[in-house]
Amino acid sequence: MYEIFCDSLQEGMWFKNLHHCFSDANFVVIPNSKREQARLGIDQVLIYDRPDIILKHNGRIILVLERTVEVPSGHNVGQRFGRLVAAAKQRIPVVYFGPYAAYKHGGNTAGPRYMNLRLFYSLQNVSEIFNTAITTINWPVDRNCEVLKTPQKDVRMCQYMDLFLSYYTQYDINGLTEYIKNSQFHKEQIIEQQIFAENEIRNPEQYDYPPESVEILTVRQFERAYHPLPDCLAHAVERIVAYNIGMNYIRSDPYAGMSALYYYLYCDDRTAQILLFPNISTAEWDELGRNTKTYRMFKEFGDAILFQDGLLLRNEL
Repeated sequence: MYEIFCDSLQEGMWFKNLHHCFSDANFVVIPNSKREQARLGIDQVLIYDRPDIILKHNGRIILVLERTVEVPSGHNVGQRFGRLVAAAKQRIPVVYFGPYAAYKHGGNTAGPRYMNLRLFYSLQNVSEIFNTAITTINWPVDRNCEVLKTPQKDVRMCQYMDLFLSYYTQYDINGLTEYIKNSQFHKEQIIEQQIFAENEIRNPEQYDYPPESVEILTVRQFERAYHPLPDCLAHAVERIVAYNIGMNYIRSDPYAGMSALYYYLYCDDRTAQILLFPNISTAEWDELGRNTKTYRMFKEFGDAILFQDGLLLRNEL
């Protein structure tokens, strides 16, 4: 029996209509209670945030899907990143379905906005690190970059679900990731990313380097520019990824997701990520609930946080 866990019934109905196998699937709106999430066996993919769709079969999660029509530019691209990482850590296949370009309405900034290519690069690293299949599917738009709302938008999603369920029916969960990663469909989505970058992004090379908010420094450079590091960290790494988070009060979006994205994009065994909170005090941090998802994401993807009044290592946070 298939079970469709959804963040909203509208999204659940949309997903159910992608394939005839789901005609008798049960619907469950993802509960807020952690205890209930654990009882339902979906808590491990909810450690950072709620994905749009969690698909279970015979009591086991087999797919996580994130669906969005939001403009995928700048920092916004990281808002959903944690949801994808949580599933990837469990070696669950993941789909990100959203437009690579979309029109932003209203105000002086109205106009087409384009995918921050660092999302593609970081997701590729996550896929390799956790050996799982992460497939991005471009939500189609018209010639004016308006996202399509007609059934045409779902053509490739239906193709993916056909492929996914045929593999799953044949091989069960064993080897499912490898079959998807090596499928012609998956390769075509990678090629589309490359074509998009070459043809639609004015200067794709800009994404080969960190953004202005991120510096990659030697330990000595970091200490000269910012703050001394304790020996246990300074002697353990060669480089520091310094992500300057300019928020004036502690909040998750989009910074927590971007810290995860930068972590998987720029960090390795000899690199630590330090989050810079120049406008936040340690006292303000202490007031944050230690069990909130905001807290967990910043702590997990920051080896340390430099507050306006001092630096705390991960185990001190």
